[in-house]
Amino acid sequence: MDGVTGAGFRAGIYCSGMAAADDGNVATAEDIRQSAGGREIVYWVTNDACPPAPGCAFPQYPPSPEQSGVGFAEVWQFAQSPQRKDVAAHCTNYSRDGNCYPPGIAAASRMHIDVNAATSADPSHGRTR
Repeated sequence: MDGVTGAGFRAGIYCSGMAAADDGNVATAEDIRQSAGGREIVYWVTNDACPPAPGCAFPQYPPSPEQSGVGFAEVWQFAQSPQRKDVAAHCTNYSRDGNCYPPGIAAASRMHIDVNAATSADPSHGRTR
């Protein structure tokens, strides 16, 4: 993180926003933030459990990343392909093959995707470099 920031870029991390299965009190994003020593880090969290995730959905107004359960998240991955049955079993809007496809794309295309929402169109601010 320090090297990325020192080079003039914005540091970010992709991590779980869900509480650990063996200890319901520890979420990876929270643990990293508490150990970051005040470093400014962009958090891209994954939480594909329904709820809070909407599953394989493409709403006109995407959910806010804070709805992931991590109030400081700037990006939320709320659907994964293939659907993780152990976590996202209550999500009923995946394709029969267990994957998520963009609207209007047939499963035969095998273009399965993950779906994210962000607080901005460019959360890493990479376009300013």
